[in-house]
Amino acid sequence: MTPLIIALLVLASIAGTGLMVLAIRASAARLKAQETMAARNGWHFAHHPGTGGAGSRTVISDPDESWSLTLYASAGQSTSGGSANHWTRFEDSQLTIPQGLAVLGPEIPEKTAQMADKLMGMMGGDLGVWLLDRITGGLGEEASGLRSIDGPGPGHLMAAPGAETALDDLRYAPELHNARLGKNEMQQPLVMRGPFGLQIRQTGVLRKPKDIEAFIELGRALADNLRP
Repeated sequence: MTPLIIALLVLASIAGTGLMVLAIRASAARLKAQETMAARNGWHFAHHPGTGGAGSRTVISDPDESWSLTLYASAGQSTSGGSANHWTRFEDSQLTIPQGLAVLGPEIPEKTAQMADKLMGMMGGDLGVWLLDRITGGLGEEASGLRSIDGPGPGHLMAAPGAETALDDLRYAPELHNARLGKNEMQQPLVMRGPFGLQIRQTGVLRKPKDIEAFIELGRALADNLRP
C-alpha cells in the first residue's frame, strides 16, 4: 500500500469520525432543546437511547393529566424520517371504549375504501394481524373486524363492531382539519380509539420543540372533544 493511499485512508477515517461527532452533538442539542421546552410547560421528559436493536424512545408527559407523547426512531437508517418505524404518538389512557377499535384517517377514494374493506374481509390469522399491526402501529388484534363506516364529517372512518360511533365527535373538529392542511395522506395524523384509550399517530419523528408542542396541543384538543 502506497503512502498516498495510506494518507487518503487516514483522512477518510478522520472525516468520518468528525461527522459522527457532529451528529452526536446535534442530537444532544436537539434533546436538550426538547427537554427545555418540556420543563417550560411543566411536563416530564425522558429519553431512552436505542439498545439491542431497539430504537430510541423519547416520552413527554404531564404529571397532572392522563396524556403522554412518544417519539420513536427505529435503529435502522431513514433518510427522510418517514418510515413506518419512525413515528410520533400522542395518547390519552382515560378515553377508553369497552371494545373494538375506531380509526379515523384522511379521505380516500370510494373505490379504494371498498378495496380495503374487501382485503380486510379476506385476511385472517397471522397475516391479517401482521398487516394491521403495520397500519395501526401495533394494534392488530384490536383492529380485527375493521370496516369502513359511513358517518358525518370528513375523513375516512373505519371501525370494528361496537366502536362505530367512538370518533364521531372528532370528524368536524377544526383542530384536526387544520392538522391535515398541506399534508399528503402519509403525513396526516391517524386518530385511533379503543380499550387502550385515544391515540393520535403520525409517521415520522417530530424534532423541533414548536412542532412537538403543536402536536401535543392537537392531541389535548381532540381529547377534550371526547370528554363528557
